[in-house]
Amino acid sequence: MRLNRFLALSGLGARRKCEILIREGRVEVNGSTVDSLAYPVDPAKDRVVCDGVRVRPPRTQFYLMMNKPSGVVVSAQDERGRSTVYDLLPERLRGKVRAVGRLDRGSEGLLLFTNDGILAHALQHPSRGVERLYLAWVTPPPGKDALAALRRGVALGKGERSGPATVRLQAARGGTARVRVGLREGRNREVRRMFRSVGCRVSALRRVAFGTLLLGPLRAGHLRRLTATEVAALRKAAGLAEKE
Repeated sequence: MRLNRFLALSGLGARRKCEILIREGRVEVNGSTVDSLAYPVDPAKDRVVCDGVRVRPPRTQFYLMMNKPSGVVVSAQDERGRSTVYDLLPERLRGKVRAVGRLDRGSEGLLLFTNDGILAHALQHPSRGVERLYLAWVTPPPGKDALAALRRGVALGKGERSGPATVRLQAARGGTARVRVGLREGRNREVRRMFRSVGCRVSALRRVAFGTLLLGPLRAGHLRRLTATEVAALRKAAGLAEKE
């Protein structure tokens, strides 16, 4: 196994971050500093140390889905003392898995957790084009021109612009509409900022799918493990070969 992949599997971050650690001379294998990204490592025999701390890949990989409720933040610690999604995890899993991407405090829906660093990185990288699907309740209902603009991409502010999106008006009643939005990138509060740019306010937002994974009937605040079939489908959607 290549050293950079070993570090990623051990939870030190995406491969690019791990490559930086290696190039900076912060990684040792069996007592010797290694600066080659492709240096071969045998997880069963070799002792790998980063910044003086031994690192190992997890023996068991966890893949979980939560229906995040509104009102909790996606953060391991919150400086304001607010409830976090990690408070909702069983104690035996705290510190062992990390959320894949984020949902803002007021949003709800599908949130993935895993200790598989390679899959987490691939799912979030824009080049992989893994779609996130949302239902947004917005006021006022967007017109045809607004919907067309959202599909093309709109200015988000601070020099940012949304990419092409799938946008479909599903229902409208009174002054509120339910809109289905599919994105292949994960910018901060992107759906809310998109609708704001066309004069609409998002009153509720729910993520209902991530790649091939569907939220389904999972209740708010509840968690379940993914099946082997679901994990394999996610890996395929993220462009990961079986050997990875």
